[in-house]
Amino acid sequence: MQADDSDEIDIEAGVTKRVLGLRRKKAESAQLRGLVDDPDMVAVRIESQRRLITRGMWFFLALGLGFTTAGVQDFLAGHRTVSDPLWWAAWLAEPMLAGILIMLLVFESEVLHRGVPVDSKWVDWLKRILLTSTLFMNVYPTIAVREGERFEVGNLAIHVMVPVVVFGVAEVMPVIQQRMNQAITDAYRAANTSTAPQPAPVPVAAAARPVQAALATGTRLKLPDPIRDAVKAKVDQVTAEGRALTADDVRQAVRVPADLADRIVAEVHAHNGHAFT
Repeated sequence: MQADDSDEIDIEAGVTKRVLGLRRKKAESAQLRGLVDDPDMVAVRIESQRRLITRGMWFFLALGLGFTTAGVQDFLAGHRTVSDPLWWAAWLAEPMLAGILIMLLVFESEVLHRGVPVDSKWVDWLKRILLTSTLFMNVYPTIAVREGERFEVGNLAIHVMVPVVVFGVAEVMPVIQQRMNQAITDAYRAANTSTAPQPAPVPVAAAARPVQAALATGTRLKLPDPIRDAVKAKVDQVTAEGRALTADDVRQAVRVPADLADRIVAEVHAHNGHAFT
């Protein structure tokens, strides 16, 4: 349960409810700033935006393909009636072309994400053939006005614009995927290479006080953990070199007075290298 804010209010000192509220907001802002700058959070935010953009692009691409499907069916069916099988088969032409286009999009997006350029003229040609065929089959019925019908500029414009926009979306989607995936990869790489915060160093004077007390009383040394670990590492090093520990070795490992270094060496020699284990 949270403490009552009224317990901290001091009107004479200027600590009002508003001041307390601003303090809480400041503390929250400091926490949020750390999260916003965290590489993992950056990657999560980019991934969320990538999914949103991808879904939106696919949705509007599907709407455009639905429109062009109707235009292609009208071009292929012509004057055929619903009883004619070709009238129904005409609905399959544009979905087939759109399916090929979608497979090309998936292919381009994946290889670009892996840093592999799509250096193939056949890929470009196939996409242009798909666009040209869809554009022609959508535009021709609006130009070839049948008897009794009136030519409409707006109808022509929409049948030109939608296929062109669909092709533009098809070209842009792999680029969006590649750029967003690269941003996510860079964010994760930054998270993996970020250095962990180092522990604060222990002041030598404060760490040496227990050792100095042991010297004064003549008891066995009880070294603080930082000094003990450094000495143990030095003992292992000189043992591997085939020689005995010296006071100079101790002072190279830890910053201690000369008499304390001599006492540490004596302790190590007296206990055969296991003085502080």
